[in-house]
Amino acid sequence: MTAAPYRTDLPGPSGDKYLGNLHAFSSDPLGFLTDCSRRYGDVVRLGENNVLLTDPADVEKMLVDRDSLFSKASADTRRGSRRQGFPHSTMNSDGDRWKAKRHRLQPAFGRSLSTKAAEIVDAQGEKLLRTWLPGQARTLQDDIAVVTLRLVTQLMFGDEFSDRDTAEVARLVAPIMDLSTSPVLLPEWVPTPRKLRIRRSMARIDRTLHDLAASPAAHDPERAPVLHALVHGTPAPSPEELRDELATLIMAGFETTNDAVVWTSFLLARHPRIAERVRAEADAAFATTPAGLPRMEALPYTHAVVRESLRLYSPVWLTSRDAREDLDFGGYLIPAGTTVTVSQWVAHRDPRFWEEAEAFRPERWLGGGPSSVPRGSYFPFGLGPRVCVGAAVATTETVHLVADIWRRFRLELTTPDRVHPRPALALQPVGVEVIPRPW
Repeated sequence: MTAAPYRTDLPGPSGDKYLGNLHAFSSDPLGFLTDCSRRYGDVVRLGENNVLLTDPADVEKMLVDRDSLFSKASADTRRGSRRQGFPHSTMNSDGDRWKAKRHRLQPAFGRSLSTKAAEIVDAQGEKLLRTWLPGQARTLQDDIAVVTLRLVTQLMFGDEFSDRDTAEVARLVAPIMDLSTSPVLLPEWVPTPRKLRIRRSMARIDRTLHDLAASPAAHDPERAPVLHALVHGTPAPSPEELRDELATLIMAGFETTNDAVVWTSFLLARHPRIAERVRAEADAAFATTPAGLPRMEALPYTHAVVRESLRLYSPVWLTSRDAREDLDFGGYLIPAGTTVTVSQWVAHRDPRFWEEAEAFRPERWLGGGPSSVPRGSYFPFGLGPRVCVGAAVATTETVHLVADIWRRFRLELTTPDRVHPRPALALQPVGVEVIPRPW
């Protein structure tokens, strides 16, 4: 028990008499969290059992120093249903159970997987870009989704999905990613249209993943290191655990890379001088450097562009944990059971720590990055023990695909004013329609 004299009168918006801040959050989550951080300070009461932390030191303390004092909290685990989430996955596990799962997966995500990713992404990018015609409008989110889904399945599971399977899985992922768009949790037995769509999608995903786990690639650690690590792990995973692991790996690898590439391309389309520099660097790198990680090392400016894009539009925009015991942050008492939240969207745009916080300035990441920015101010892949296991692979994929697209085409936004972020389980770009133009 944390001793006094910590304060308990946390500042924060009072909200509606009956619904509290539910309406304000659900109607504009990004604006609501930003306003709370600017108006109420570093520790904000969002609701009866919800707190937002905005001080980078507290962010680091929560995710790194005090990680063991929190349990995983997410939309999936709070719902606690196999039909509406993936509770048996590493992503949604805690304690010793999480450590065992992470230990089983970690070796498969080494440097060799990043090398393989760099090689595969070039081929998949080439396949996509051959279908683009100069002057023909494209919905960028849909096009990149096909590439990233093929990439993640081939990279992790040894086999590239067919066009039909790719379209099917992409269609099924959408309602699952929709899980967090409504914070109102009705009883499980209430057959809402959303729940019915999710249940149908889960059933189809189960069938697809069952076939994947039974494929010959599961027995080949060179061809499919991630799948092999799961299927042949110790102890052997249950069928439910295996399905949940495969589902979360596909969705995390597919959705976050997809969003990162689209957001980066959106920013480059709005900043032609930066785009020209990316094109020049990519031209030189593709002409003189073989595919793979050596090419990644030849793209430092493009890497800086991606890092800056992840600052402004991190696909992971919110991270929450449940306090296992009474804790103190910023001089305030946080009772056990409180859901404590940190927001990449808020932290990455905090003007206290970022010069020209709203501006797209890739050069801030050159030469090792901004040394004056606290560690807890930038965490697109998380921090501490639970940092994303696939962070290096995702970065490699994003940098290579952005370089390949922009060395071939200059993308023109058809309706730039209609582009906006949709904060679901990931920060999805909406309305990014582009016209490829030759340089």
